[in-house]
Amino acid sequence: MMKIEKSDAWKRQELATMERMQRDMARYTHPVIRVVGLCGVAYLASWAVVMVLGAAAGAMVAVAAMSASVLVLVAPAFVLAVGVERYLRGRLARISG
Repeated sequence: MMKIEKSDAWKRQELATMERMQRDMARYTHPVIRVVGLCGVAYLASWAVVMVLGAAAGAMVAVAAMSASVLVLVAPAFVLAVGVERYLRGRLARISG
């Protein structure tokens, strides 16, 4: 039985194509990941201020509520973005490795 392997040129082309796909997809996935990260930081920071200052930090409760609502609304896009990033990185690792 004959075993057929990919040539080095084919592997390089496949790697270059996957790297380009990852860069192109990053234009959409990275902003989503950054927004979720910033909203998470705002949420935690605002609740820390509320815990320290108590009821005097009424504006921080509004910030916490807004950032929590953004987190809930963007959560599906965040999961999709992280899934795409993980898939592309795993695929690159398999191709290059």
